[in-house]
Amino acid sequence: MSVRKRTWRDKHGRRHTRWMIHVEHTWPDGRKQSIRKVSPVQTRRGAEAYEREVRKLLASGSWKEGDRKQTPTLEGFAEEFLAYQKTLNKPSELANKEMILRVHLLPVFGKRRLDQIDERAIDAYKVEKLDQVTRRGKSYNPNTVNKHLKLLARILRVARKWKLISDVPEVGLLKARKTDFDFLTFEEADAFIAAAKQHAPHWHPFVVVALRTGLRIGELIALRWREDIDLARGRVTVQQSYNPHNGFTSTKNDKIRELPLTWDAVAALEAQRELVDVDSELVFPGADGKVLSANKTNEVLAEISEAAGIRRIHNHCTRHSFASHAVMRGIPIRQVQEWLGHGSIVVTMRYAHLARGLGDELIRRLAPQPAADLQHTDDPQNSDPSEFPPLHPSNNTILH
Repeated sequence: MSVRKRTWRDKHGRRHTRWMIHVEHTWPDGRKQSIRKVSPVQTRRGAEAYEREVRKLLASGSWKEGDRKQTPTLEGFAEEFLAYQKTLNKPSELANKEMILRVHLLPVFGKRRLDQIDERAIDAYKVEKLDQVTRRGKSYNPNTVNKHLKLLARILRVARKWKLISDVPEVGLLKARKTDFDFLTFEEADAFIAAAKQHAPHWHPFVVVALRTGLRIGELIALRWREDIDLARGRVTVQQSYNPHNGFTSTKNDKIRELPLTWDAVAALEAQRELVDVDSELVFPGADGKVLSANKTNEVLAEISEAAGIRRIHNHCTRHSFASHAVMRGIPIRQVQEWLGHGSIVVTMRYAHLARGLGDELIRRLAPQPAADLQHTDDPQNSDPSEFPPLHPSNNTILH
C-alpha cells in the first residue's frame, strides 16, 4: 500500500508528522493522475483505510478532482477515537468501548463512511440486534443495545467536533424496562451469615463486611489494613478498586468515601485480622498471597447460599442487600447514595420504593392529635408523637 509517514520541521524548528497516501491512477482515457493526500485519520490503520476508500472512489468514477477532504469510515476512524478516549477513560471503560466496537458496531457499520451512518441505518441496527440471539441463546436486552447506541453517538459527536462530519444523526434509545435487582430479606441475611459461620468460617468475616458495607466486589478485594481500616473509630475508607485486567485502580467514580462500620462488621474485621498472615497488606487476600478473584468469591457465596437453603447469591447481591436494608430502615436516600458511592442520585433511587409506608408514621407528626382527644381513644395511631418508636423497628437490626 502507498501509505507513509511524512516528517518535517518548520521554520521555527518544530517537528511535524503526517500520515499520507500516494495513489497512482490511470483514467479510462489513458490519462494518469498522481494523488497525494493527508489522511483524515492520523494513524497507519486509518491511512490504509483512507487509501482503500480513495481507490474505491476512483474505480467507481466517484472521485472528485480537487476534493481535499474525504470522510473516513467507522473502521478507519475507530483507532483514533479509541486513542482519544484513552485520555478520558479508565482502562476498564476503554476496554468495554473497544469490545463494543469490535464485536458489535464494526461488523455492521465498519465499511460505512461516518456521514453515511444515518437514522435509517441506526434504526435498522436496533431491529437487527433485538432479533439477534446471543451465544447463550437469549435475545439482546434493550439496555445492552442502548449501550451500543450511546457509544455510536459518542463517536459521531467526536467526529463532528473534529469537523469530519457536519451533522450527527438522531440516535434514539430503545425504551428499556428498569432492571430488577435481587436482595436478601432481613431473615435471609441472618440465615446467610449463620451459614457462613457454620459451613465456611474463614469466609464469615468477608460475608459480614460485604453485607454491612455494600462495597463493590473490586473495592472489597482492594481493602488494605493500614490505609483503609480504622477499627478504633469503626470506619472504613474506600480509596481503590481491583480489576483483573487493569490491576489496582481508583474507585468507579474516582471518589474516596468513608463509611461507618456496624458493630458486627468491626467484630468480623477483628476476627479477619487474626485469620490472615501478619504481613498481609490486603484485608481479604487470595490463596498463596495472590489477589482474591471475583470468580472465587462468587463460587463461595453460591456454596453458602446452598448451605443456608436460599437461592444462589452473587457478588452484587450483597451490595443490593445493604442498600435495600438501609432504605427499609429509614436511612435518607442521600446518605445511602454517599455510602454506596453512586455518582448520581438517580441510580440510588431504584431502591426508593422499598421505603413504602415510611411516610405513614411521619405524617402524624405533622399534625399531632390534641391531648384531649387522646384520652378518649385507645387507637395506637393517636398515641403521643413523642412516644413513637424508631422507624421500622425489628429484631433483625442491620444498621446501628
